[in-house]
Amino acid sequence: PKAMNKEPIQINIDHQRCRHCQRCVQVCPSATLRWTSERVPEMVREDHCIGCGHCVDVCEADALHHSLFPADKVHTIDRSPLPSPESLMELMRARRSNRTLTDCPVPQQITDDLLEAARYAPTSENSQKVKVTVLEKEQIRKLEDTVMRFLLRLSSVLMSKPMRPLTKMLLPNLYAEAPELERFRLRWEAGEMPCCCNASSVLVFSAPSGYDFAWQDCNLAYQNVSLMAEAHGISQIYLGLIQITLQFMPRGKVRRLLGLPKGYVPRAFMAIGIPRFKYARYTER
Repeated sequence: PKAMNKEPIQINIDHQRCRHCQRCVQVCPSATLRWTSERVPEMVREDHCIGCGHCVDVCEADALHHSLFPADKVHTIDRSPLPSPESLMELMRARRSNRTLTDCPVPQQITDDLLEAARYAPTSENSQKVKVTVLEKEQIRKLEDTVMRFLLRLSSVLMSKPMRPLTKMLLPNLYAEAPELERFRLRWEAGEMPCCCNASSVLVFSAPSGYDFAWQDCNLAYQNVSLMAEAHGISQIYLGLIQITLQFMPRGKVRRLLGLPKGYVPRAFMAIGIPRFKYARYTER
């Protein structure tokens, strides 16, 4: 909201309703509000406001009105359906990177819920700079082909006979993954998409390249989406191989490949899909 706001922010206090509890002043993260000698809150500097809405949401008397949040955008919380600590912990224990995906697409309503969950993730100073881009089959195929060709070209150099001893010594993890890459190659040549787990959709979490909290904010959004997907019974898999590989490619090429806004860089990838079956148990970790 701070970045989108073009009009001066206005915060008005209904003094007839105000209970003088000072909660709005206490929760404001940017010291936009202060408590006056008349025992009422007032706005100090509107340009300090980051548009988080804490002051509006904490006021039980509905005495504080913020120009960024009209009445139809403010909702009373119904806490009765909220999960208990026990049920939420069971959900997190049950979450698995289930790679047994069907060809069925994820219903649009569920995808919308995942995007909404990402939108409600916390961001530094309420900047809300995280973008979540949904890739479908054709885009996923292009992504898969780009990554596989890059990895195979790299492997052909690093795992060649002259280079192999050096690779084993300096890049032991890459050397150890060579058999897995060969299995991926065979599956890819057979028409599968092993890097993307044959997913029906891939979610790309991105943020501006110069943003200091890009990694943190994107992965906070990722966690929100992961829990929402689990609640819907949707498989979700972290695509670390995709993330690592694209870091070695020109940013402009990556942005065009993924359809990202100009200046945005991908920070996390999630494959989602309908699982063929669900796990019956969880093992303690």
